[in-house]
Amino acid sequence: MSTATPTPIIGRPLSRAAEAYATPEKRDQWILAERGHGREWAHVFRVGGDDAQRLWSVIAGAVLDAPISAIRDESPHGVSCQVGVVLTLDDRTARVLTIWHYASTSDAPRLVTAYPTP
Repeated sequence: MSTATPTPIIGRPLSRAAEAYATPEKRDQWILAERGHGREWAHVFRVGGDDAQRLWSVIAGAVLDAPISAIRDESPHGVSCQVGVVLTLDDRTARVLTIWHYASTSDAPRLVTAYPTP
């Protein structure tokens, strides 16, 4: 049973971050895909489509206590939140921008996109 999600607040972690999720299609067809951010992930972390689950585990862990840096109200379609994290995969560490969406106040955050940043 879902509980109400408080309004996101800049400087605080995502509400219900422990329940955050990403669809396999989003990871495979956008985040790690050539037409999406695949080149950036390959260049910075040397990862590709076969690393989707491992990458998700690192992102999900990093976002648990990372602060929201921006919020975009997309009424009536929900709210999106930007969260910057530092990820380490194997021997590589870099800053990564993640974008999360709450469709309604009863939903957990869904990963919209994620990519390494300079």
